[in-house]
Amino acid sequence: MEKAAITKLAKASLLALFIISSLFLAAHYFSLNNGNIKNTEIAETPEPPHIIASATIGSMGDLLIHSPILSEAYDQKSKSYNFENVFTYLEPYIKKLDYAVINMEGTLSGTDFSGYPMFRCPDNLIDCAKKCGFNLFLTANNHSNDGGTAGFTRTPEILKRKDVDFIGIRINPEDKKYIIKDINGIKVGMVNYTYGNINNSGIVSVNGIPSTSQNSKLFNVFDDNNLEDFYKEQCDIIADMKEHGADKIIYYMHWGVEYQLKETATQQAIAQKLCDFGVDVIVGGHPHVIQPIDVLHSDISGKTTVCIYSLGNAISNQRKEYMDIKSGHTEDGVLFIVAFTKYSDGNLLTSDIEVLPTWVNLYKGNNGKKIYQVVPLDKNVDWNNNFNLSAASKGIERANKSYNRTMQLLSSGLQKAKDIILKNLNNTYPEIYPL
Repeated sequence: MEKAAITKLAKASLLALFIISSLFLAAHYFSLNNGNIKNTEIAETPEPPHIIASATIGSMGDLLIHSPILSEAYDQKSKSYNFENVFTYLEPYIKKLDYAVINMEGTLSGTDFSGYPMFRCPDNLIDCAKKCGFNLFLTANNHSNDGGTAGFTRTPEILKRKDVDFIGIRINPEDKKYIIKDINGIKVGMVNYTYGNINNSGIVSVNGIPSTSQNSKLFNVFDDNNLEDFYKEQCDIIADMKEHGADKIIYYMHWGVEYQLKETATQQAIAQKLCDFGVDVIVGGHPHVIQPIDVLHSDISGKTTVCIYSLGNAISNQRKEYMDIKSGHTEDGVLFIVAFTKYSDGNLLTSDIEVLPTWVNLYKGNNGKKIYQVVPLDKNVDWNNNFNLSAASKGIERANKSYNRTMQLLSSGLQKAKDIILKNLNNTYPEIYPL
C-alpha cells in the first residue's frame, strides 16, 4: 500500500509539472506575439493590391460667346437669353465624367452684354453649361476685366450663387488661390492662372485693361517678364495644397500665342517648371486652336507630367470664312479626359488619358434662327443621325475634316502619354496591367 501511494503521488507530480510547463510556454508565446494567439501552421495570405477608387476629369476650352452667338440666343418674346442649343449633343458625354471643367472667357456683367471685343455674357450661359454637366468654371483669362470693376466682382458672386465651382478669380483676398475637390475619394487640387502684366505696385492688367488695387489681389496672373515670382508663388501654393490633402494636382494655364498650332518656348519652360514642382497634369488654353500633347519628366520631383498645351475653342463664331487663318482650326476643340486610380496599398496613379475631338456646327433651325452647336466627334456614332449633320450643308464633310485636323495634332502625343502611363502601371501592378 505504501509503495502504491508513492507511485500515485509521483504520477500526480509529473502531471502537475506538465500542466505548469505548458501554461508557461503558452504565456511566453502569447507575449512574443503581442497578445495575438496565432496558428503557426495556417499563415494568412496577404490580399493582392486592387483598385478601390477611380476618378475621370474632363476639360474643355473656351466658351467664346461672339456677338452672332449672343444675338441668336436672344428671344425677343421673353426678352431673355438661352444657350441650351450649344450643349445639346455634348451633354451625354459630359455627364459620364466624374467632374467636368470649362473656361468661361469674359465676365458675367448682368447688363450691357457684348460679344467682341469685350466679352460680357448673360448668366444663362452658366445655367446651360451647368445643366450640361460642367462643375468647374475657369475665370482667369485675358478677358476677365471686360466687364469693368463691377463685372469682375460680380462674376464670382454669381458663380457662387449658382452653386458651381470656380477658380482663377476670388471673392475675398483671403480665399485660396486653388480648389481641392474630393472626387470619389480622390482629392484633386486645381489651379487656374492667366498671362498678364503686373506692375511694380502690384496692379494687374490683362489685354491692356488694369484692375483696381483691390481686384488685383483677387486675380491669378503671371507675368512673362517676371516668371521667378510666379514660380515662388507656385511652390507655396503646391505645398499648401499637399498639406491640405491633395493627392493629385492639375494646373489650368491661359497662355501662348493665338492661332499658333505649336506651343512657344515660354509655354514649354513653364510646363517643365510645374513638372519640377510636382504637378501631375497641365491643361492649356487661349490660342483658340488646339496645340499638342506632351509628356514631361523631372528628376527633381520624380514626376511624369502630362501636358496638353491648348484645348482650342469649345464654342465660338471663329468660322474659317471669317478668319485670317483659313485652315479651319479655330472651329475645332477637344474634350481632354484624365483618369486617376487609387489602389488598396495606398498608391494613386494616373491611369489613362483620352481625347474626344469636337467641332462647332452652324446651321439654321426650324424657326429660321441660326444654331451654334458643339458636336462631339465620336467615331462610334453615326454623326448624321445623331448630331444633325446633313450632307446638304456639308456638315459631315466639315466635321470629318475637323476630326482629322485634331487627331493630326494630338495623336502622336496622345500615344506617347498612353504608352508611358501603361508602362508605369505595368511596372507597379503587372498582375492588374499586363503588357
